[in-house]
Amino acid sequence: MNKRTLIFLLGLAVLISALLACGGTANTTNSNSPTSQQTQVSTTTQKSTPAPQPVHFPPKTVADLHGLAAKGNASTIHAFHSESVGLASCPQPKLEATVAPNVTGQQLASDLLAYFYAQHLDNDCGSVVFAYHKQQEAGDAYTVGRVLLDVTGSTHKLTLDTGGALSSNQEYIVTY
Repeated sequence: MNKRTLIFLLGLAVLISALLACGGTANTTNSNSPTSQQTQVSTTTQKSTPAPQPVHFPPKTVADLHGLAAKGNASTIHAFHSESVGLASCPQPKLEATVAPNVTGQQLASDLLAYFYAQHLDNDCGSVVFAYHKQQEAGDAYTVGRVLLDVTGSTHKLTLDTGGALSSNQEYIVTY
């Protein structure tokens, strides 16, 4: 063996050692052989999928709020106005949005919460999302629903309304 071949083989051995150390494997067997298939099956691990948590409606806990939000679709909420109210050191986002008229009840609650959490409005200063069917309704009382986070000290009170302020609505309050 000449010097060049020896260096090449040494480099190849180092490369293979490095690959094996990193978790790679060199498999020269035929993947269709029964031994190979048996090895592949026996080394496969089953990952258990956690059982879906039941969604509690009406919400009574923060976990219920997050469970409802997980079932919601934030893309059904379309923001058209945003401003910051409150102090500069602790801004309170105020958003106005539209929602399609066919989104009602528990689905509306889930979608509003999904939007609320997706926009990171759960904070220590407070925030509000007012929902309407049409932008022209803004400025008056909300017509579809709202999510209001009121913070006093370390106490957070989230009020979830489905329905208009002047019509029959469902109001759910969770304090944490």
